[in-house]
Amino acid sequence: MQISGKIAVVTGGASGIGRAIATELLARGAKVVIADIDGARAALVAAELGGGAVGVACDVADRASVEALADATESSFGPADLVFANAGVSVSGPLIDATPQALDWIFGVNVRGTWNTAAVFARRMRDTESAGHICLTGSEHSIGMQSAGMGLYTATKQAVLGMADVLRAELPANIGVSILCPGLVETELHLSKRHGPLEQDDAAAQAFGGAIMARGMPAAGIGRAAVEGVARGDFLIVTHATALAAAEARHAEVLAAFAAQAPMTAEAARYAIDQIIADVGAQWAARGAAEAGQ
Repeated sequence: MQISGKIAVVTGGASGIGRAIATELLARGAKVVIADIDGARAALVAAELGGGAVGVACDVADRASVEALADATESSFGPADLVFANAGVSVSGPLIDATPQALDWIFGVNVRGTWNTAAVFARRMRDTESAGHICLTGSEHSIGMQSAGMGLYTATKQAVLGMADVLRAELPANIGVSILCPGLVETELHLSKRHGPLEQDDAAAQAFGGAIMARGMPAAGIGRAAVEGVARGDFLIVTHATALAAAEARHAEVLAAFAAQAPMTAEAARYAIDQIIADVGAQWAARGAAEAGQ
């Protein structure tokens, strides 16, 4: 896919990976709407990046706000061709000690927000039969990585992988789907509570988180990988070789479980869900046709 001349939207675009994606898109000749819950910062970043960019305030967890973002994109440049559903937040701590409020907030942004963004823009692409591409930001946690204290985050990012997988099966061929799965990146993710309802971490915890994030891969490289992956039409876009061991371990564990507990046999093949759905669908269609002919 040629990036030049495309109209792109990047949520969470005022910092970190989002800003890096926006920067890369602009360098390749796209027009970019930088969306962020911090609208003032989004506008400032758009001004810093120069012509071809505008900043828009958007709370991705609010469906009406995402619809307004799509309208603002069309008013500024026209219908979006490329959408990077990148906005995300993080909370840390033992999973069983997490609060319902923390779960609601992180799922609201990372899962519902990603779904809102993908659904709003993909429906407009589908309804106008225009070509486009949706890229969801997942994580190495989407494909097997796990870290103690990151249970809620991991759960949301595995949900994003599930959504991306189903989207590519459901959407028409003119709409491509990718999922970006980076590892540790030098961003402000450890400060994401500043935009939410939860009590912010104390200074020591923020400093500790900042020290970890500072060891991450520079965001510019992730932005470049995301845009290049979309241009190639990749589904999985990976950036950190260190995530491979976790992905391989998960794959090996799945294969071993099936080999030991549910090996494929002629009897087992009877329960293939895709074939069952096709068979039942054909039966219902035939019955409907017969009833219509009576």
